[in-house]
Amino acid sequence: MTVRLRPHAFTRRHTIIGAVIVLLVVGGGGAWVVMRPTSSTAAAPTVVSVTTSTIRQSVSATGTLEPAHRADLTFAVSGTVTSLPVVVGDTVRAGAVLATVDTSSLETAVTSAQASVGATQDQLTAQQDAGSSAVQIASTQAQLADAQAKLADSETALAAASMTSPIAGTVAQVNIAVGDKVGGTASASSPSASGSAGSSSSSAGAASASSTAQVVVISTTSWVVTASVGSADLPQLKKGLQTEITPSGSATKIFGTVKSVGIIASSSSSGSATFPVTVTVTGSPKGLYAGGAADVSIIVRQVENVLSVPTNAVHTEGGKTVVHQMKDGAQVSTPVKVGTTYGAVTQILSGLKAGDKVVGTTFRLGGNRPSGGTGTRQGGGSGPGGTGGVDGPPPGFGGAGG
Repeated sequence: MTVRLRPHAFTRRHTIIGAVIVLLVVGGGGAWVVMRPTSSTAAAPTVVSVTTSTIRQSVSATGTLEPAHRADLTFAVSGTVTSLPVVVGDTVRAGAVLATVDTSSLETAVTSAQASVGATQDQLTAQQDAGSSAVQIASTQAQLADAQAKLADSETALAAASMTSPIAGTVAQVNIAVGDKVGGTASASSPSASGSAGSSSSSAGAASASSTAQVVVISTTSWVVTASVGSADLPQLKKGLQTEITPSGSATKIFGTVKSVGIIASSSSSGSATFPVTVTVTGSPKGLYAGGAADVSIIVRQVENVLSVPTNAVHTEGGKTVVHQMKDGAQVSTPVKVGTTYGAVTQILSGLKAGDKVVGTTFRLGGNRPSGGTGTRQGGGSGPGGTGGVDGPPPGFGGAGG
């Protein structure tokens, strides 16, 4: 769980505050620890600006990118593959024919079933015209119903000789070839499945590993991230929370919303319980690939317009809380009223205003970098050559409270 600050635009003139913080999650709560320098490091005073910022509290997770829609397709009828007009990478529309099997025996079955229905219908009509007994008529009606059911089955089988895609997307796998004999073992169809008999279409979170299906089609314009979180973070999460996503190997963030939060723990090699979380990616970002890793930051709380100073700029003198403010080139002890401390920064309720200068401390770390923790950045603006705070999301992003 991390807290990030995003400064307002007018603070970008000021000096960035250098601090390295680690958030320790204990029983669902957070404890902030400021890394102290080792004997090989040095501390130097620096003048920093009082800033008005946005505080973000988030839960971090690592997940896997998956297509939002996926269809694993297998012929529901036996036969020999006669055509296969697609290859891996082809873009297809919903309803497009992906493969066919020989239909000669299937067409014969349909013709035979049609003849049976016709003959039985004629028999029933003749009995009714002749005033046959009710028992005879009922028996023939049952035979007609059976013949009609067989005709429907044979027509369905003939239609299933053409494998069609139930979704628009890209062909991801082709595991058959022209001339192959297929056995007609249908996949179990999900509620969203449509198209040819024997096709199954699964929605968000389908595994990206190699499939036993004969043809696999995936969406490449809509994505989800399947991730997991620990039990300590689970109570903070809910459907609709907004997220920042960084795909592996990319420096560009994409955005999304929490689609679902699982309440049944999944298995873990480490022995600790983890719970599945599915995030829907916003829009149709380019350059995403099924099975790729992604870092996810789920924003569980956001506080706007927090006036803050570096925590190490706050002192106690004579029983009062003060900061060393720069006025006319001199340091002046200025009493302040503080609010919440967010690790590297502390909220100022009164005594200072945005733009005031105070004296803090910058630690120069010689490789003393925490491991296993989650980093936090202070977005207090920048001086010449400096760097601003965390990049802001698209309009309307943020503000999801927990």
